[in-house]
Amino acid sequence: MGETVQIKAADGHVFDVYRAAPKGKPRGAIVTIMEIFGVNGHIRSVADGFTAEGYVALAPAIYDRVQRGADLGYEGADFEKGRELRGKVQWDWVVADVTATVKVASEAGNVGIVGYCYGGGIVQAAACRVPGLSAAVGYYGGPWAELVNEAPQCPVLMHFAAADKHIPLTLAAEYKKKHPQTVVHVHDADHGFSCDQRPAVYDAYAHYRARAQTMGFFAATLD
Repeated sequence: MGETVQIKAADGHVFDVYRAAPKGKPRGAIVTIMEIFGVNGHIRSVADGFTAEGYVALAPAIYDRVQRGADLGYEGADFEKGRELRGKVQWDWVVADVTATVKVASEAGNVGIVGYCYGGGIVQAAACRVPGLSAAVGYYGGPWAELVNEAPQCPVLMHFAAADKHIPLTLAAEYKKKHPQTVVHVHDADHGFSCDQRPAVYDAYAHYRARAQTMGFFAATLD
């Protein structure tokens, strides 16, 4: 459904972006942020799903500054490679690339951003640091603990997983206390529950419940 295009960040870095667009006038745009596994088949399918709902979807290749074309699976060497690449990426680079993506996405109307795991943390950073966003949705974001003291500049929805061993539920209460306007949902599932390519953790009920909440949030903030 989509195609790979290129976007230039303010510092001159050119990176790949998977872009999918609906037929006719879009409802807005959703910047879709990858897990640690790059812009792989799963993330492209997620972006296509947003396009099926009427939004332009753009998924930037966050790893392009350290390795171009990262497209990893979810086990063994690919898992370790994803962790290695993530460790090489600097937050300033991420913010620059997301800022450039949001600017391009704004040509389609109001812009939301959504991300999963590592991408969920990027989403929270973007909500606080990237101008031009109308909404942000993060799923089980790995770096959330690092960002809890930063104030978001747009409406935020956060999806937590009750059985998540990586992101403690205490963060859900802490975010609500420090940022009362943030919408928090806790799902009876494990980390990664929304990825249907990870059968060990995928939870169809939690996935579809979270997706309905996400799409309702975007409808209220982007349309």
